[in-house]
Amino acid sequence: MLAHLHSLASRPRQALLAITVLGVFLRIAYAAAISSPNLLNYNLDDFVSYRVAATDILAGDLAFTNSVYMKRPPLYSLLVAALQIQPVLVIAANILLGSAIIPLTFALAKRFCRSNRFALIAALIVALDAASIRQSANLRADALASLLLALAYLCLLRSAQEVDNTNSTVWALVSGGFIILSAFTRPSAYLLWVPMALWLVCCRGHGWGKFMPALALAIWPVLGISTWQQHNAIYFDNGSFSTAGTFQLLYVRAASVLYQATGQDIDLVYAELARRVESRLGNETEHITGAWRHRHLSSTSEMQDIMTQVATEIFYNYPLYYILTIPVGLYRALLAVNVFPVWFGPVWNTAFLACASVGLASLLRARNIAKAAFLTLPCLYFLAGTLMVATASFDTRARVMVTPLLAIMAAYGMMQWLKQTR
Repeated sequence: MLAHLHSLASRPRQALLAITVLGVFLRIAYAAAISSPNLLNYNLDDFVSYRVAATDILAGDLAFTNSVYMKRPPLYSLLVAALQIQPVLVIAANILLGSAIIPLTFALAKRFCRSNRFALIAALIVALDAASIRQSANLRADALASLLLALAYLCLLRSAQEVDNTNSTVWALVSGGFIILSAFTRPSAYLLWVPMALWLVCCRGHGWGKFMPALALAIWPVLGISTWQQHNAIYFDNGSFSTAGTFQLLYVRAASVLYQATGQDIDLVYAELARRVESRLGNETEHITGAWRHRHLSSTSEMQDIMTQVATEIFYNYPLYYILTIPVGLYRALLAVNVFPVWFGPVWNTAFLACASVGLASLLRARNIAKAAFLTLPCLYFLAGTLMVATASFDTRARVMVTPLLAIMAAYGMMQWLKQTR
């Protein structure tokens, strides 16, 4: 097998093209396999809000005044509007965006290890990854958000490797731009610049000049976050970047805890949580049902504070169930893949994460601490953020933002295994 890989590595462009074509084919095949007249299997529920926002954009609302923007910043809605709100075109665009991560993973891995063989393995892993295939062939923002983050990782690594501080600063500035663009697509990435700026400081040696790239990395995220928060404060009376986290904290994380603790039907749990929120707002609660929670997707600052209070009280009242739901969240975030056959996701992801663990261990044994930190910090950031607000509703969608990094770890693990099987 090593000889075969060496032969492929001697023709990296042809090999990468073949791997990318394979990835595109698998994503198209999956999209065709789940095809349904009502498009529900493509996550039409999320697309509804993008469609509403895109309709307003096409009608001239470029101030983004629809309340749906409180949960979902506007970049993906702009793409949907550019595609004239045609679901088939959106799915096709997502397939192309999701497939573009394959050559980007090759470029990132090549810069990471300077080995064609290693980079091709990492690219092949992403091409075959079940979660990446699924998230590329739907009506969500994941493909675009993940592509922008892959570009951010590539520029960030280039920044860390530059000898000249000026060049490093320029690449860091570009990386920060991609991070905030990803956050304007899917808000979960909006604070990623914080741990990565600290990592960049540690990589840049001695002297005050080492702080310049980290400051450059922070410029665009800080400007983007503050601008969008000000926009939301003006139009929606809520200076948050997004209300998605608070909504999930209450109606996913806290709802899961309350459901496990009381054994109530989940719709009754949703209704109870909504009643608590409306009661504290001084509103009538008599006719509230579980569906009422959707009215809290876009909240004022007062409502957001109350939702956080209600969720925190549930965690305080049922601490054991809060802890017991964490393994469920880990399983869903790392192993489960919705829609695929039930057995396939856990089998693929177990092998994937096992290889990644071996690869990370080999980096640590070699004392490549900076490289190990570059790969693991974003993984920890997204995993911790997911477990904080959601343990029941997500699958491995929660880790597609770091799939290229996990693929590099797994490539290290596979290289170790191949060496041992010589």
